This record gives sequence, C-alpha cells and structure tokens, in this order.
Amino acid sequence: MPGIVINRLDEDPHETVHGIRDDTSSRGVDLDGARITLTYADGTTETLTWHATDPYTNGAAVGENTQMSFGYDWHHLETTKPLATMEIDLQPASSVFDTTTAPDDDPNGGSTPMSLEGFPFRVNADSRDLASDLEVTYTGIVNLAGSPPAGDLFTTMTVDFSALPEGGLVGSLDWKTDIDTMREEGDLVSTGVACFTRGTLITTDKGDLPVETLAPGARVLTQGNGYQELVAALRRSVGASELARNPKLYPIRISAGALGAGLPKRDLMVSRQHRMVARSGIVKRVCGAMAVLVAAIRLTELPGVHIDDRVAQVEYFHLIFKQHEVVYAEGAPSESFLLTAETIGTLSHAQREEFATLFPTLVAGDGFGASAHPIPPGAVQKRLIEKHKKNGRVLLSV
Repeated sequence: MPGIVINRLDEDPHETVHGIRDDTSSRGVDLDGARITLTYADGTTETLTWHATDPYTNGAAVGENTQMSFGYDWHHLETTKPLATMEIDLQPASSVFDTTTAPDDDPNGGSTPMSLEGFPFRVNADSRDLASDLEVTYTGIVNLAGSPPAGDLFTTMTVDFSALPEGGLVGSLDWKTDIDTMREEGDLVSTGVACFTRGTLITTDKGDLPVETLAPGARVLTQGNGYQELVAALRRSVGASELARNPKLYPIRISAGALGAGLPKRDLMVSRQHRMVARSGIVKRVCGAMAVLVAAIRLTELPGVHIDDRVAQVEYFHLIFKQHEVVYAEGAPSESFLLTAETIGTLSHAQREEFATLFPTLVAGDGFGASAHPIPPGAVQKRLIEKHKKNGRVLLSV
C-alpha cells in the first residue's frame, strides 16, 4: 500500500451559515455540479463537471482521457493518459471533505458541529502496487458563520500522482474520502477576496495611477490586449475588528524586486487569493505553458514575500473589465477580477447587485470563461514555488 502524505492548508476560506445536514452520508448523486480539474504529465489539462446518473445514488464525470464514478462506497477512477494531479472542488455541489476522525463531542475540538467522524483520502487494497507515495492537499477551509474553522472541513482536494514512474497515474484506482453535504444548497461561499490595496499604482494611458483613483472608462494597460477600458472598480474596507476575527483578510506584501526583473517596482500589497503571473523555464517544464497565474499566498515561501499583519485596516479594490485581463500593478503583471461561481460569493449584496446590472449574462451564466493565463491546481502551484525556491530562481525571468 502506498504511503499517503496529507496536507491541510488554511487558504481560500469558505463559510456556511446553516452547516451540514443531519444525514452526512453523501452519495454520488449529492456531488452534482462539482468541478474536477485534471492535469496530465505532458502539461495538458481537462476540466470535468460531476453529474448525477440516477435520482438516488450514483454520479460520474467523464472526459476524453479520464472518467470517474461514485455511488456510496469507493470512488472509481480510470485514466488512459498519465495523470499528474486531480483536483476536486465540491463547493459548487454544496459539499465538503471531512478530513478528521474527531467526533463532535471530542473535548479537544477539531470537529465542526454535525460533521461527525470523517477521514482523509485512502486507497483500497488493490492499489497497493502503486510504485510511489501520494501527496493529498486539502484547501478551501470551511467555518460556521461566527466561529473560526475547526480545521476538519475543506471544499477542495488535490491528489498529486506526479511521483509515479510515468509522471502520473495510468490505469484504474479505487479510493475514498469522507464527504458531507450542506443542509441548504448554495450555503457555502468563499470569504476570500482577490484584489489590490489602496495606493497600488496601476499602469494606464495617463501613466501609473493609484488604484483608488481609477473610474469606469479609464484605459488600463493589459498584457497582450493593449489598453482596455475599465468597466467597474469595486471596493471593500476591512477594519481592525474584522481583521481580528478573520486574519486571512490581512494582505500579502510583495517586496520591491522580489518577483525578479526588478519587479514589483515598489512594495505591492494584494489579498491572499490574488494571483500574480509566473513566467520561467520551471513554469514551462511543470505546466506546459509559458506563463501561469499563482495565488499570492503561495508566494510567501519565497524571499521578500510575507503576510503583513501589522496593518490596522485595509481597503481592497476589484478592477473589472469585459474579460479577465492581466494588468500591471507596481509594474508587475497581475490579474484583474475573474468572475466565477466562487468569486461572486466574495462580493457584498450591494456589489453583487451592481455586478448583475453591469454583467447580467455573466452572472446568470458561467462567468468570463477562460482566464487570461492558465491557473494550475493548488498542488501544482505549491510544487512550482518549491522548485523556484530550491533552484534559487525568480518567478519572472525574461
């Protein structure tokens, strides 16, 4: 039986008001809508959507190279192409991974009420011939509204098969991990924010201007698409009391020059989930793309990047264009706001109403579509940063 390394990360926080339903035995049918992102050893990716296959028990996700199915016991995975990583996001299905064995009444805590006893990823005895250990990472930590997270529930699981001899899994695998479903559909929203802080200089046709001065119609320089008109700039203030309740709202400070090529030109502060462009030979080898987008919280493993918990308050700004763009913040390439089912949940009610007025078809549909650059799964982002750190390479190399 292969060894399994379990990582539980406190990034990409989510919140539920009503919690988990009384019947916590989730079946395949309960996972309808879940998103599966598959990254193959050759750098190509495939995104699947889970769907129910009968009214009561079973569900599946079928792609060109990989298919998955699940009823009530073991998940079955079949792949004909070396699969490097498999990321499963249960948030769209209003479900979570329950990763700990602690019961609700454990005096040491560690269990969200109603989650009962859970367990992390495991494979069945038929998979003992796998030639290497597996690494499983849980992200999207979940808390009940008004309470800090217990550290057991997560929206997303990424399984890393890249250490296997062919650079990934080929053939079949039966696995299981405990899954719970929320009491009410849609009651599982991201509380992370992905945006710039007040004072950040953004490159426009009028020079570098503070983000808070940009208004709809401003022409902002983008990577690959020239100057694009800003459609909206939404803002959110986070005061001292909210920072104390939720330390994940503290910004990430990227020191001047920390990304390479002299960038950013000045210290740049963004939210944890805001993504920066990474472009290097390592990116090309690992992801099969010249450039990708990596969450700022991942960069804290690198010199000159850290969580800035000294600020007394912070004001965040979303820059919104007709499509997802890469803009220049303090000279460094960084993303604009990307509308997805998850990110729309980070906006206030008033902001969602404004967004729906500006983009009615996007809010009703699937968002902007493709991102400006590929966004690797969390485990791949983690490996990218580890390789850059180990080899002393910068994220932006010409």
